[in-house]
Amino acid sequence: MPSTEPEVLLIDAGNTRVKGALYSRGRILPLFSLKTAKVLRRGELPYLNFPNTIAASVVPQVTEIIKRVYPGALLISSNLKLPFRISYRGELGADRIANIAGGLKYSNSFIVVSCGTATVIDIVKEKEFVGGYILPGVETMAKELYKKGALLPEVKLEELTLKPGNSTKECIKSGISLATAGAIESVKNLYPFPLFITGGLGKKVAEVIGGNFLKWLTFEGILEIWKTERGEFTPQ
Repeated sequence: MPSTEPEVLLIDAGNTRVKGALYSRGRILPLFSLKTAKVLRRGELPYLNFPNTIAASVVPQVTEIIKRVYPGALLISSNLKLPFRISYRGELGADRIANIAGGLKYSNSFIVVSCGTATVIDIVKEKEFVGGYILPGVETMAKELYKKGALLPEVKLEELTLKPGNSTKECIKSGISLATAGAIESVKNLYPFPLFITGGLGKKVAEVIGGNFLKWLTFEGILEIWKTERGEFTPQ
């Protein structure tokens, strides 16, 4: 029997990339992934004619593009009905809200790490957002060291390693890996909860420190917020 569940366009707009996916027949299907700089330069997003759209955007200029291309889109913020409790001074980022909502599909208490331009570590205890940490992402660290260090080489982080380096490039890679892994391990020692890792660089980080790499966690959270806002879903 054909599914009567509505199709939903999910948009995740970050500092590095703007990604879109379709939720249809119980599945999340990736549709596009564009560099944020390109979207800003062109001032456009692909228009896809689906009945429902919800977006998590942390780039104000991209948010305005989403509003123009998808005027009926639901924009994620702490003002929406959410499946978890928040006590936070200021506006919690839409991506962090989505990742927390996605994590609730798997546990009521957890640590979620998003690895992109920044590495963001958030803690949830019994469906309540406890707080978080924001540090430079692994590629951001590499770029800044190259930019600020006159004799430091440019490093491409194809993989992360905790092994001590035997060259300047290797030492930079190992140092960035150690800094990121050490931060996450410190949080794990404070909060011994399940660890969920996502983001464009999440797989590389998960390979070094372990944890569950959940590629589509942000999209899963965006979808759950859409369902919660409509009163269709409440996490167990």
